[in-house]
Amino acid sequence: MANSATWIINSDLQAMTPVAQAVRELALPVIGDEGAGDLELAIVEAISNVIRHGYGPVGGPVKVEAEAVPGDGVTIRVHDWGRPIPGDALAGAGLSRFDFDPDDLDAIPSGGMGLSLITAVMDDVAYRSDGGQNVLTLRRGLRD
Repeated sequence: MANSATWIINSDLQAMTPVAQAVRELALPVIGDEGAGDLELAIVEAISNVIRHGYGPVGGPVKVEAEAVPGDGVTIRVHDWGRPIPGDALAGAGLSRFDFDPDDLDAIPSGGMGLSLITAVMDDVAYRSDGGQNVLTLRRGLRD
């Protein structure tokens, strides 16, 4: 039987920690410790992006919906009403963002690492913006 939960927080970086930890606890029995840790990282990155880039200093609500289905996986939806993700940002967020020489400080990307981390640890990442509402959907399935 599916287990689900919803949280609504103000766009405050400190408010995201309890949500990320609660998502981890919800996911743990379904996708294990590694998967739950990856999901927690993805939630922190997603909410941080909403707060910093979507809302900025104006702020606004962030709604997080989580559904854990035993034998299947965990799906998270992060809703916000801030600025949408630029059209090419998610498409350019592949693993190539991590392909740089750490000894060459000029080669380190100046941004976009959060989306790259999210796409690296999730099985599916989808985004839509419609009528002023943005929804980032993250899915992590079962892995051997």
